[in-house]
Amino acid sequence: MKLFLFCGPLLLVYITSYLHADINESIRICAIRVSFLEDDDESTTGNGQFLLENQGIDCGKYTIDTAPHDKDYFHSQLVALNAYLNSVSYGKCAINLEQSHIYPASQTGAFQLPQTMRYYNPYDQYAMQEERLTELFRDALLESQEEQIEYSNYDLFVVFHAGIGQDFSLPFLDPTPEDIPSTFVDNQMLQDNLNISEIVINGNPIEQGIILPETQNHLLFDISESIFSDAADPCEYQYGLTGTFALMVGFAIGLPPLWDITTGESRIGVFGLMDQGSNNSRGVIPAPPTAWSRIFAGWEEPFNAEIGQSIDLPIRSEGNMIKIEIRDDEYYLIENRSNDVRKGVSIDSIRYLMSQASNTSEYPSYIEILHDSTGINKDTNGVIVSVPNYDIGLPASGLLIWHVDEKIIANSIDDYNINNDVSLMGIDLEEADGAQDIGYPSIFLFNDPSSGYFGDMWFNGNSQFVLANPDFDGYKPEFGVHTYPSTNANDGSTSYISIREISIPGDTMRFTISSSLIPAGYPDSTLNIVNVFDIDNDGMNEIIGSNDSIYVLWSDSTIAREYFHSLSSEDYFVSCITNQEYTTIYIIEYFQDTCLRSVYEYNIQDKHFGNFYQDLIDSLVYPVIDLDSGIVDLKSSSQWESHKNRLFAKPFNYGIDIGNKGIYVDKFGDTEWKWTNKKFNYLAGIDLDMDENVDALAIDSSGVLYSFNSDLNLLSGFPVDLSLKPPILSQNLFGSIAPEIVALSFDNKSLYVLDRYGTIMHQVAIRPDEKLLTISEYDNRAAIYMTSTIYQFDVIDVDYDNRWSFEHGDQGRSRRLVVNYPFTDHQDKILTRSYCYPNPIEEGFGTLRVETIGAKHIKILLYDVGGYFIRSFNKEIMQGGKQISEWYWDVRTIESGIYFAHIEVLNEKKSETDIIKVAVIH
Repeated sequence: MKLFLFCGPLLLVYITSYLHADINESIRICAIRVSFLEDDDESTTGNGQFLLENQGIDCGKYTIDTAPHDKDYFHSQLVALNAYLNSVSYGKCAINLEQSHIYPASQTGAFQLPQTMRYYNPYDQYAMQEERLTELFRDALLESQEEQIEYSNYDLFVVFHAGIGQDFSLPFLDPTPEDIPSTFVDNQMLQDNLNISEIVINGNPIEQGIILPETQNHLLFDISESIFSDAADPCEYQYGLTGTFALMVGFAIGLPPLWDITTGESRIGVFGLMDQGSNNSRGVIPAPPTAWSRIFAGWEEPFNAEIGQSIDLPIRSEGNMIKIEIRDDEYYLIENRSNDVRKGVSIDSIRYLMSQASNTSEYPSYIEILHDSTGINKDTNGVIVSVPNYDIGLPASGLLIWHVDEKIIANSIDDYNINNDVSLMGIDLEEADGAQDIGYPSIFLFNDPSSGYFGDMWFNGNSQFVLANPDFDGYKPEFGVHTYPSTNANDGSTSYISIREISIPGDTMRFTISSSLIPAGYPDSTLNIVNVFDIDNDGMNEIIGSNDSIYVLWSDSTIAREYFHSLSSEDYFVSCITNQEYTTIYIIEYFQDTCLRSVYEYNIQDKHFGNFYQDLIDSLVYPVIDLDSGIVDLKSSSQWESHKNRLFAKPFNYGIDIGNKGIYVDKFGDTEWKWTNKKFNYLAGIDLDMDENVDALAIDSSGVLYSFNSDLNLLSGFPVDLSLKPPILSQNLFGSIAPEIVALSFDNKSLYVLDRYGTIMHQVAIRPDEKLLTISEYDNRAAIYMTSTIYQFDVIDVDYDNRWSFEHGDQGRSRRLVVNYPFTDHQDKILTRSYCYPNPIEEGFGTLRVETIGAKHIKILLYDVGGYFIRSFNKEIMQGGKQISEWYWDVRTIESGIYFAHIEVLNEKKSETDIIKVAVIH
């Protein structure tokens, strides 16, 4: 038989405001004891009066919260709560015991409510239950007026009523369903149920408070004889009031619930106060709030760890918490939690060793071990008033890894829905066993993991880790890209973070933080990278960054940062030009209608900045630099607008432009607009199919990515609807010599790496303030540079000049793509693919597409199913290499039916044919 803490929807539906006392200050509590009209109702526990002596099963010195439940007893409950808050907040939040009082002032007195207990929680009138609970709170305050309490002296009002709390669901039919559930009442609840926003007592407005029972220990009442008649050891089923008290006060001081308040389903289980952790160790040792909750309360701050660090993390104490960013609003919090009662020994291990010593499968009593072996302090009122370690109730020792998504939290915290969606939670425990058990129904009759168990914690030797990760060693558990759970962001992006080399549990646990893409030391938000260039000609790139000044971060790290130019504007352009003797750094700063030009020379041999030139230009100009010759072309605003929308293709010296009418190619003096129904916002160039012909990459106004060949026919795999934003960069990053495509998502949360067919190869979670700067090299490997992060890929053995590595092609903004390698294709076929799209044709037009290699002439003959000729298409091909040819076929005057396209492709040596079938439907 087992008891479960029940956190149902009734209790917290209307919690919308916090206690108006600082979480980091002590709380003054006004505790009011109320009894009910005496009754003998079987549907409630007790007779409506406070217990002054135990009436049920006698557990002797192991009794929890023993009677009499008089004034001293409730003072002990305040002491116990104070010890808990003081411990988990590291002395920042506590109960002001001197200024907290219990009423009535007499030792055994209570204010008499005008109704019986069952009136305030009618089992058969569910719709009225919340209204009646609100009445209970109001009636208690009204009855307390006779005591002449100075209500303005208190921060929180707690109503302790006679009887048991309806806060636990029994594993059988509950014999007392009309007991009172513990409840937090706020002004919204008062408004909705009593049409008042506050209760005014002696001129003092009271807007909120807590309803709690006198005890949670069923064994103190005579009904326990029948409830637990079949239990081998009924004393195992005692529960203390401290956990419920701490949970309710948690609400009052502003800690949001972390379970689903609409269904009562757990979300973080036993690992935090604001869920089932309130009931740890039979409710007398509630778990500390989660790492996020403690930060939210202002009780501690995490240490921001970086990629490449090895961490020694002490057990939970102030400031011993690690934060690893996925992006600014999404991150991991890691803490070391220990349930030891003494070094290396927990309650469960004591019970196990004692059962082994006695050569029996029966474990000794948890309650007895809790009392005798944990160092708890129990006062003369039978209340456990202090505990040396509030993590004792956890199922194991090890790391807890919390996945925090502040966007979800911000959108749901006002309604207390942070964790309502179990598939996308604001605060999610990354369970080391690889299964999301917490929050889901369990199929296990024993060792139910749905509220959390030892396998959820991270430690060397976790046998449960290998169940979901058979390729890993359980003695070296890892939280990474290819593990279950993985370090993916909530939107599916890959963070590439790995937590490795996790040690055994201990006072200090060790682990390393690494990334397969990000080198050690990054990200670094202070960098603000604006360019990458080998300034000193040593074969390694320097980083040029800026804060208030522009600096160089030298690749040899002999000087951390060398600042050389103070900025006067936030809008500027930086480029570099080099020769054998010196590197010129060219800077333009923009003002309202003028520019400040600054030119620096870095002497490569002497390794210092030398000549300096500066002048003010009385108009807005935009430099375009020929990096080969060093010639700087200062373009006017109108010239720049035209230039940045154009792609200059070499060696054929033609251009592709985007404008208000779509996109067009200007080749050999022949201009033809295409895709005129699209508005394109950005244009880049790359040879995607490696045929020595330039292809265009373009983003339309919806963020859809297109790729065209030089005839503006779509390449295979495009368009790609990922909602991207400029710029689009392209270069070979890994694998074959073919280039990859790099772009940011429109919401700036993901960095995409696509192959040449538009297929996603990597979706990397990034910080929302990151900008995509360039593709270059870092440590002899291809690398993507963001403003604060570098992502490394493969070593590039062959340096083909096929790259669009900056927003405008190169750092000189030439918007020119030079293709200087020979096209080679080892296929014998000249006709590689032919088809019609859409097929069937239903909207009046279809497109016939033929893909060829080295073809000179294409002919298409169309026939109907009877063999009658319909029409033909022809094309002469001037250029070699791969070609895509398309023809629009207008079928508006063609009857519905099946048609055949006979395709013939020729070059000087051979011809090839194909037949495709096309359906036309009107």
